[in-house]
Amino acid sequence: MAGFELHQEWMPSDSGPPEISGTMSNLQISVGGINLTRNENIWSRSVHDSIFVSSYPLAMWFLQSWWRLIFEPLPANRYAPDHDWRMAHEPGAANQGFVWPRIVFAADGSNMLVWAAPDADQKLQSVRYLNGLPAPVSLPLAEFVQTADNFVLEVIERLAVIGLGDCPLAGLWNILDRERSDKTSRLYRKLEALMGFDPDECDEDIMRHAIELCATYGEKTIFELAPVFGKTAGGPLQGIKHFLEVPGVKGKPSIEIPKTDRANGSPPWRYALQAAHQVRQQIDNEKGPINTDILFDLLGIAAQDRTKWAPRERRRASVGIPENKEIKFVPRKKHPVSKRFELARFLADHIHTGSGNWLTSTDAGTARQKYQRAFAAEFLCPIAGLREFLQDDFSDSALDDAADMYDVSRQTVTSMLANNGLIERPLQAGLPYCVTSFEF
Repeated sequence: MAGFELHQEWMPSDSGPPEISGTMSNLQISVGGINLTRNENIWSRSVHDSIFVSSYPLAMWFLQSWWRLIFEPLPANRYAPDHDWRMAHEPGAANQGFVWPRIVFAADGSNMLVWAAPDADQKLQSVRYLNGLPAPVSLPLAEFVQTADNFVLEVIERLAVIGLGDCPLAGLWNILDRERSDKTSRLYRKLEALMGFDPDECDEDIMRHAIELCATYGEKTIFELAPVFGKTAGGPLQGIKHFLEVPGVKGKPSIEIPKTDRANGSPPWRYALQAAHQVRQQIDNEKGPINTDILFDLLGIAAQDRTKWAPRERRRASVGIPENKEIKFVPRKKHPVSKRFELARFLADHIHTGSGNWLTSTDAGTARQKYQRAFAAEFLCPIAGLREFLQDDFSDSALDDAADMYDVSRQTVTSMLANNGLIERPLQAGLPYCVTSFEF
């Protein structure tokens, strides 16, 4: 199946600024083999596979948004991402008076996730887009970057042909190319983006602090915590050192780390399921419920310390901090069912990151957090055992009984069934959050 494709056929015009008129094209955008620019022209009452727009503003949007587009994940509060986040992740922000399809891009560190929705109503616009994506499409991040780069370079080449080679787009490309190639600049820009800042928007003192945290606690740790302790957290990164000061629960995991196939670009849930199966084999329980004490045992938490697993304050994340040969767990979940899921996520992160690194559990949409959620769901509520219990009875009472038996939430049960194609997934109108249009 085709991934991400941008095709343009130049159709120069005589109206508008030269960089706009000179890059007018019939543009077609496809993702996962679905043409997202198929549209109905409201004025001519005809259907077309491409849209007549200037490629220049879209190319500018790719470059101006690049760092946040490539590194900033879907926010934890995905039901209401702010206008600033949407400007960097929806090509509708390219604007310039053109009507763009409703597409959302959000990277997770390994892949680019793409959502798209058709125009449900005939708006007061010149075109109405007809296609959306029935489910988010996951693209290898390198493939997305290459396609976007090629598109921008085609526009730059076109501008050079018409005598506009020294345009702002070419200058911005040169700056971006240098920064991507320089290790120090790349780290700086990545940290800005992870915290939700545009280039040079973040205070220099905060950036120095971010780089110091990376040097002290490791880039892997800060890359996971920066999205939840960033721009929208009040004081960027201020909560991270607080974890060192608060009491926690000591443990020493001693399980055999599963060996899974982490192919480049492979969805994180795929190897998370492999790891969950292997750990269940280690404890000789492939289908049945898992007692909470087993979860504590796997994390090496002594029986007398288990009552201490009681968060005293609301937190944006839970962490496990290496201390000598142990880990200090700082949890955030209080409800017994949520606590079980959190314990399983810590186990997953220990498997994922290995010893010596901070364990981090957040609500952000990174590949590492997705791995944890997929592992925890399969480990606590294995699909093979769930199907055996339900016997194709997907009634509300049966699902409640399954949630009780496996001691998980009803949402975990329905997600497992939906992910395995046994029940329909709730419709999301093609987008990862509840919005109907892009407001400027």
